[in-house]
This record gives sequence, C-alpha cells and structure tokens, in this order.
Amino acid sequence: MYLKRYNSKQKQIYFKAYSNVYQLETALNRIKVEDISYFQISILGKVSQYYMDTVNCFSENIGPVKAYWKSIYGKGLKFGSFFNPELGNIFIVGSLVSTFLHKVDGKSLATLSSGSYGIFRGMGVDEYETTECLKTLRNGKYLLIIRGFEENLWQIEHVLENQKTKS
Repeated sequence: MYLKRYNSKQKQIYFKAYSNVYQLETALNRIKVEDISYFQISILGKVSQYYMDTVNCFSENIGPVKAYWKSIYGKGLKFGSFFNPELGNIFIVGSLVSTFLHKVDGKSLATLSSGSYGIFRGMGVDEYETTECLKTLRNGKYLLIIRGFEENLWQIEHVLENQKTKS
C-alpha cells in the first residue's frame, strides 16, 4: 500500500465586514464580474439588521431574508439561520451553512453560547480575529467569509479592497 498526496495545501480564510447589505451586494457582484469561482463564500449577518437596511423596520422573520439571498445566489442557495444567545438571530448563506448548523445532541453548533467561537477557531482563525468577527456580527455588520488557497486570496483581497461602495 502507498500513500498518495491529494492536496497538501491548507485553505486560508479572508474576512471582510460590511456596514450594510448594499455594500455586501456590491462586493458579491464584483466577485461575479471578476469570475473568481475557486473560492468558497459564506455570509453571516443579523436578521434584524437586514430589515433595518432594506425596509427600515425591525423584524425577525427569516422568509424575506432567504428570498433576497435566493435572488442573488439562485437555486443553488445554501441558507440557514440560528439563534445564538450572544449574537441574536443570525442568517448564514453559502458553503459554511452545514458547519454552523451541524447538530450535536439535537442542537446546532452555532446555537451554543460558544459555538460560533469554536467554529471559527476550528477553521484555524486565531483568537483575536475570532473575537473581532463575533464583535462585528454583534454590532450589526455583515461578515463575508472567503475560503481559498493563500496564493489566490490576494486576488480577491485586491478586488474587494479597491471597490467603491455606497454607504
């Protein structure tokens, strides 16, 4: 028997916070225009913040949030939501949905008080960055998470850091 090396490279993670859903949508459109398809993209955000950005009201109804992201992502949408005692009602879109909603003893990992922290740490994010990501969510910003190989992440970082966004 022999050992075959399939992929010895470790994926890295890039985070970018957005103050409103329109900035986030602009970033996603830039990614589409650049045809950068070799990344795994996920989005985390507060359900209530989505409503404040789009209709200036408070709601925790997840239906319209899912419909919005389906209009952006299409039929292949991976979408979920969870309540975390420290963060509130959070929606998640993209490749990390199954990780955040993975069940342990009948509860999603992300619903546990330290679940989201543990998920980020398990992905290899250092303690400081994990804490900053959770603060970002708690403060009502959206978190764009991109996983890819280090040599390719510079491209996405360049595209997103140089975009013009409306506030």
